[in-house]
Parts: sequence; structure tokens; C-alpha cells
Amino acid sequence: MTTDPTTDSGAPETPGWLSLRDVALALAVGLVLAAVLAVITPGSRTHLLGGTDLRETTVVAVRQGSVPDEVGKPRTTYDLTWSDGDVVRTATFHRAGRPDHEVGDTWSLWVSPDGSVVETTSPRTTWLGLGVGLPLFVLLVGFIVRWRNRTVVRAVTREADKIEARRTKSV
Repeated sequence: MTTDPTTDSGAPETPGWLSLRDVALALAVGLVLAAVLAVITPGSRTHLLGGTDLRETTVVAVRQGSVPDEVGKPRTTYDLTWSDGDVVRTATFHRAGRPDHEVGDTWSLWVSPDGSVVETTSPRTTWLGLGVGLPLFVLLVGFIVRWRNRTVVRAVTREADKIEARRTKSV
């Protein structure tokens, strides 16, 4: 593509791939988002800081309903019991979707001693998901945005080259 003599500008420069600065920024944003999620999600701090133990729970009741203010989105509520020495403890666990456990089923869950926090994954898995998964997801989004910008600039440059080629053929 030739330059425009009136503006002395050439083809737009194709942006590069992600720089080290871009990667560092994406990882920092991902870690900040992970920290915010850990703070605002009920019970997550207790779970992440080791306040839950893996317990063999028993499903004693299953109730189907829907997510509040979301017609058509099913939510299942499970009432659970487990033994902690001689004491039988209880908890209620809400999960999106249709029931996948029935009354009488045993279910290995991460539960706080008072039953206020019930999680399906270990604290380590949750830490990895938040601390590694979320920053990598943000990095992937940044990569896709950069790829799209490169594609758009290259398309403009190719179109300008085609127009220039037609112009030189006709002269």
C-alpha cells in the first residue's frame, strides 16, 4: 500500500500479540477479580481458609423449586445430616438445576462444623480455580481481543492493497 501524500500516513500498523505488560495486567486483573469473588461470595472465606471438612453426608430431604425472580430456572434444596462424633449435625444446601441426588443417598461434601457452609469442591480446588483459573480466563479474553484487533487492521490493510492494485491496473 502506498502512502497518502496529503496526510503522509501509511497503512495502519498491525498491533502485536500480547506483551509482557499485557500479560502482567491480565494476571493482576484476574487476581483482583478472584479476591473480590472470595470476599463477596457467602461462605467462601470460611471454605478457603480451611473452615470446612470433608464429610460423608446423608440426604434426608430433596425439595425442587426455582431460582428467586428467575422463572424457569430450577433450583434444588437438599437437607443433609452427618455425624460428628456422637452429635448428628444438619445443613441445608441449595444447588442450581434439577435434583441429582435422592433421599438416602450419601454425598461427600465440604461442610463447616455449624453447617452454614456447604461446598462440593475442596478448598485447594477452589483456590486453584480462583487463583489460577480466573487470571488465565482474563488472559484468554485479552488474547481474543488482541487477535480481533489484529484481524480488523489486517482486513483494512488488505482492502486498501486491493484498491491500490486496481488503481494501478487502470492507469
